[in-house]
Amino acid sequence: MPLWGGFSARKILTIDELSELLRCSAITSRRRLKRWRVLTSYNHNNRYYALPSVPTFDKLGLWRYRGVFFSKHGTCKQTVVHFVRVSEKGLSNTELAEMLGENPNSLLAHFGEIPGLTKQKHGRDIVYFSSEQEVYRRQQRSGYPPEPSVAKLPPDAQAIIILVELIHHPRMSVDELAARLQSKGHAVEAGSIASLFRQHQIEKKLNTASHRPLWRNPTGSCFHRSQSSIHAAK
Repeated sequence: MPLWGGFSARKILTIDELSELLRCSAITSRRRLKRWRVLTSYNHNNRYYALPSVPTFDKLGLWRYRGVFFSKHGTCKQTVVHFVRVSEKGLSNTELAEMLGENPNSLLAHFGEIPGLTKQKHGRDIVYFSSEQEVYRRQQRSGYPPEPSVAKLPPDAQAIIILVELIHHPRMSVDELAARLQSKGHAVEAGSIASLFRQHQIEKKLNTASHRPLWRNPTGSCFHRSQSSIHAAK
């Protein structure tokens, strides 16, 4: 096919260059791109296209040609989600920049929150983790622990939900509480729960004398679980 061959020979093209080659409108060119299932560059504002048979991907699944970068994993967002998900301990912003050849902040700035990822501050860097519960737990055990001091406090309504869950499951760790709430559809992270407990100086303990859950803070106040409510005691 002459047109396909012309595209392949030039390796990468913008939509304007392709329209000139095909001698058709940009709309028609885009239709052909969709039909050919071309790859889109993840830098240069996604301006460049390449036929799927052209790239020679490296071991990361990336192909670089004259400063234009492509990924076999799809868009930049899809590529970052893939890299983070298969990583052992999450990936920092610095590590992603080294892998992608671009600062992910500039590439992902307009996406806001990315489905499939959760991010946390670690020192001066941002660390990305998978939002899949089992993967997240594995990555947390392997390294880059979240820093509770920088985690945001949950909203008041969510704080109540967290405390109610703690009342019903007093033996759960912070990570287990977070995982349980996430399974119920609540967007809450372990770091936020830890921050909530620190703010109110809550320390989980077990009152072995009465066999009732007890949460004690350094001021001496205790919070007991009862049938209907939490009673403050000294």
